[in-house]
Parts: sequence; structure tokens; C-alpha cells
Amino acid sequence: MKLLQIANRSALIGCLLGLARLASAAAALPKAPRVWLETKPAACVVSGVSRTLTPGDNLQTAINAAAPGDEIVLPAGATYEGNFTLPYKAGTGWVTIRGASLPPALPAEGERVTPAHASAMPKLVTPNVNPALTALSTAARYRLVGLEIALKSSVTYNYNLILLGNAETSDAQVPSDIIFDRCYLHGSPQQTLRRGIGLNSARTVIANCWISDCHEEGADAQAIAGWNGPGPFKIENNRLEGSGENICFGGADPSIANLVCSDIEVRHNYFFKPLSWRIGAPEFVGKKWTVKNLFELKNARRVLIESNVFENCWGHAQVGFAILFTVRNQGGKAPWCAVEDVAFVNNIVRHSASGVSVLGEDDNHPSQPTRRIAIHNNLFEDIDGARWGGDGRMFQIISPKRPTEDLVIEHNTALHGAKGNSFITLGDKVKVARNFVFRDNVTTRGQYGAFGSGKGEGVVALDAFCEGWTFDHNVILGGRVDGKNYPPGNLFLPSREAAGFANPDAGDYRLGPNSPARVQASDGGASGANMELLAKATAGALTGRQP
Repeated sequence: MKLLQIANRSALIGCLLGLARLASAAAALPKAPRVWLETKPAACVVSGVSRTLTPGDNLQTAINAAAPGDEIVLPAGATYEGNFTLPYKAGTGWVTIRGASLPPALPAEGERVTPAHASAMPKLVTPNVNPALTALSTAARYRLVGLEIALKSSVTYNYNLILLGNAETSDAQVPSDIIFDRCYLHGSPQQTLRRGIGLNSARTVIANCWISDCHEEGADAQAIAGWNGPGPFKIENNRLEGSGENICFGGADPSIANLVCSDIEVRHNYFFKPLSWRIGAPEFVGKKWTVKNLFELKNARRVLIESNVFENCWGHAQVGFAILFTVRNQGGKAPWCAVEDVAFVNNIVRHSASGVSVLGEDDNHPSQPTRRIAIHNNLFEDIDGARWGGDGRMFQIISPKRPTEDLVIEHNTALHGAKGNSFITLGDKVKVARNFVFRDNVTTRGQYGAFGSGKGEGVVALDAFCEGWTFDHNVILGGRVDGKNYPPGNLFLPSREAAGFANPDAGDYRLGPNSPARVQASDGGASGANMELLAKATAGALTGRQP
């Protein structure tokens, strides 16, 4: 796979986050992913034999016989049942496995598939608990395009629909250079599917796919989860459904010593939990799947999360935070686990019990401290504990001992529901943040504002729980309009309506021409998210078709 080195990546991250202004904030900028992965590398061409199978042919035999550079073409509508494997092949060419249909029967390159395209796809089905497709150790250079991959209707439980590596003990052993493009991966409303893709590999792309009905009762289920793959990873323009976490990195101790999942791009995806999974909702279909979060990092570094839409997260097995940056040495055997160098930029998070939770270090086992996290130019809408069954906290920062280092939250528009809890929650007994910046945001106050456990609201909370902090040029909506207990340089308005949003009932949170927040930001512009930029960044994230 052709990899573009990091020469221009730091510049990109700096542009996204406002490098010059962050530098002045006394907080370090997150380091960028070191490589780009291409959805279709220049080297990924068919240079050998193209073989079209019939529905009765043996797919595994064809895979075993394929040489690097060959192509296996599967007819639309054909079903191949079994537990197929991708083995190691010597050479530098790629093996392509694709459906016979081309656009317009399938979307063009760069566009996402939907279930409506299934009739134009060949289907791989697993008849048991084992994966439909497994990439074996050292397997490399496979591109899979236009496939439906699912469970046989008789299957009641499956661990991984696709498993890329598992228990390798060195980076050299993991599968690598694997692409899934325009594939439809799914369970069904009644089947237990723990995981769509187990991502324990290197140089892997998942793009333009639809991964749905990944759910389990009593355990976490994910559309995509990685715990023993070094990366890099590109996850772009997918629709993702998972009851536990839609995407999670970490969560099990890696069998590769010192492994941290690294160099990860998560861009232009739609993260969604159907309300049919929510107990008590009118749409509920009767299965009590274990629901937790939309996105979680437990062991990851150099992660860019940009231009995504995250929708629907409620209190059930946890309190309903949409986004978690929670370092975990899950089983106690991996003290090197870290969450660091994370940029969360240009995203929309909506319809959730709470917003973002940041944990400074694992509170169960030794870990590395969380550090260099930037949350910039995002919209948080309808964060409502009363509606979604949780605490209603916007940003939570906690730690048992060591603080999160270099945490910047700036230029976000963050809006509670009617009974929001707090816009910052700090605690419990120790310093939870070092070099904490909260600046240029528009946020509802909620009931408790910026609150420190056992300390109160405002400066007393920041002093008690932060080693060095900046809190300025924010617009706080509701509550105390005199700004009592807060540092100077912030604007306090009596209500959400006083902000002068253009058309909030229609989800338009641009600041109107007469809004008092338009010149409040430290850069002389408007506080809150740049809604024009955000709309452009997330355009097409729901449909998978960029304008």
C-alpha cells in the first residue's frame, strides 16, 4: 500500500486546530498521524489473472490459488457459505476479491453502499460462531470490494463477522495492507453479533461501507474494534452501528508487548444507534442489547477524528457519554496503555445523555497518563440526561491520581437539553487536568456550570482540580448573568435565546448578525463553532455521498 509520510500532516492538524492560537495557550498540540492510507493505492491493480466464479465454485480454493496481482470476481446474488481465510502470499502484488457489479448498480468509488445495494452483491455467510472471513498471520495485500458479508439465518451468536489477526505476538506477524471498500456487513435485529470487524492488523482501510446490527446482551459489541493491531488505520465514510461502542480501540490487553493502536484516521462517518435498541422507546423491538457509547479510545495514539456525525446514545449499561477518552490497562498486563495525541475536530454529536468524558489514567490498573487532547469546532446538540437517561454532563474530566495533560476545548457550540447538569465536571479528589484550556466556546450553563466535586462552581473548581488553566472568551447561556465566581473575560447571557442563533428550531446554530457573541472570541471573531465550516466538513456524512 502506498503510504504518504507525515511531511504535511502536522500542518494539517495545526490548520484544523488553530496552531498559532493553541501555542499561545500553554498547551501542547496533539501530534498528527504519521501516515496517510489510500483507499485505492496506485499499486493495487489487476496485473495477473481475472477469474469469475460461478455460484457453485469453491471460494476458498480460488483464494488459495490466486497469485499476487490476480482478481477473483463473484457474481451478484451468489451466496458462498463458510469460514474463509486470507492466507499469506509471497510477492508484492495485490489480490482483489470483488463483486461483478459495477456502477451504477453499485456506488462509484468514494460513495457509501447501503442495504439497498445488497441485490447487486455476492454474499459471504458464516454458518457458525466463527468469522465469515479471517486474515491469517502475515496475510497482506488484499482488497475486497462490493461484498455483502453476514450471518446465516440459523446462527444465534457470532463473535466476529470479520477478524483481521487476533493473538499475534509481534508487529511482523499481524495481517497488513487490507482494504474493505463498499461492503455491506451486518447481523440482523434478532441475532447476536459481537463485532463487525476485529481490527488487529496494520495498514488497513475500511471505507464506504455499511456495518449494522452489531449487538449483544451482557457484553460490549462494536461495529469496529481493535486491540492487537499497531495500525495505521483509515476508517472513512462508513455508517456504523454497535451497541457497546460503535468504534473502540483497546478494551483487551494486547498480546504484542508495548503495542498502542496508532496513526488512526476516523473521518466522515455516521455513528448511529437505532432507537429500536432503547428499552422503553416506542421503536423498541424487545432485545435488551447492552448500550454504552458511540466512540471510545482505551489504548490509542495519534488519532484524528474529523467530520463525523455521532447520533443517539443513552444511559443503560453506562451513564450515556457519547465520546470517551478513557485509557485502560484492561486486564492489568499492559501498563504501557495510553490515550494521547487525539484531535476531535469538526464533528456533530447529538441526542445523547452526556457529551465527552476524559479519564487521566486507569483507575483499576497502572497505565500511562492521558495527554494532548484537543476538542475543537464541534457542535454538541441535545445533550440531555432527562431525555436520554443519564447525567446530562457536557465535558467530564476525572482521574484517580495523575491529571490529563494538555487538554484544550475551544470553539465548540455545546447545548444542553432543558435540564442539563453541567458544562464542565471536574473531580473527584486530585488534580484532574494540567494545562487545561477552555476558550471561545458557546455553551449552556446547565444546573451546575463549571463544577468541581465538593468545591463548587467556577474559579474554585478550576483552582482545585487543574494545574494551570485558561478559561476565557466563552459565552455561557443561562444561570448567573453577572458571571459571579468565574474569571473575567467571559460573556454571560440569561438564556439560549439571548445568543441570537439563526434558526435553532431547524438546527441552524449560526450566530445572527446582532448576536452579542459574534465578537466575543479571542481571535476577534465569533465564539462557538464555525457553523459554515462545520456544515461543509460534515456534508454527506449521513448519506455517504459528498457534494
